Amino acid sequence: MRIVGIIPARSGSKAVPRKNVRLLGGKPLLSYTIEAALKSKINRTIVSTDDRKIAAIAKRYGAEVPFLRPKRLAMDTASSLSVLLHALEYLEKNEQYHPDILAFLQPTSPFRTHKHINAALKLLLASDVDSVVSVCEAEFHPYYMYWIKEDGNLIEFVKIKDKPLRRQDLPRLYRLNDAIIISRRKYFDKVKKNSPCFNPASMKGLVMDRVSSIDINDKFDFLLVEFIIKAGLFKQE
Repeated sequence: MRIVGIIPARSGSKAVPRKNVRLLGGKPLLSYTIEAALKSKINRTIVSTDDRKIAAIAKRYGAEVPFLRPKRLAMDTASSLSVLLHALEYLEKNEQYHPDILAFLQPTSPFRTHKHINAALKLLLASDVDSVVSVCEAEFHPYYMYWIKEDGNLIEFVKIKDKPLRRQDLPRLYRLNDAIIISRRKYFDKVKKNSPCFNPASMKGLVMDRVSSIDINDKFDFLLVEFIIKAGLFKQE
């Protein structure tokens, strides 16, 4: 079975400049995901980037960079799905390489390990769904969220009768943590390049813990991850 991992690493990042190659624990952020993929059951680990310097770093850590991503797919408006479809099209047209499964692994999840990837693959292969996505328990429950009207008044986001007053009585909910999306190849024949997201009607969720689910989006997230590493709370296996 051909399992290919696609790691997106564009050059642009407004919140944290050059985020994907910024040093974390003495090595580039991107390297954590490459090393996890290489240690997993993924057959090929490919970095999709628009930047030659990022490409060189990716190769140094053992990833393949068979192409440079078009600039139009490196903009803030480009969807993750369009990036994946571009990589798939390149592999099939230029290399006649037809994967059975594609794993989309964002480099902003440094605490996602090869064990998480393998668990997601096992879950996919044991089911008939199109995709497996990683999730974690929601930190904030929508029962206690509000809209703010133009006049500043608050309106409940979810209106229910007899709302639970204690946290332990709330129904357990999960959110996507953006660490892993693994899909069967046949799924991509169902979607178009302008589709904004993956099909929510045919997915299973791999539950990850809170620390493993940390996704770096801004400077605070980066500082938090640096603290966790320095405190010895995460050690890459």
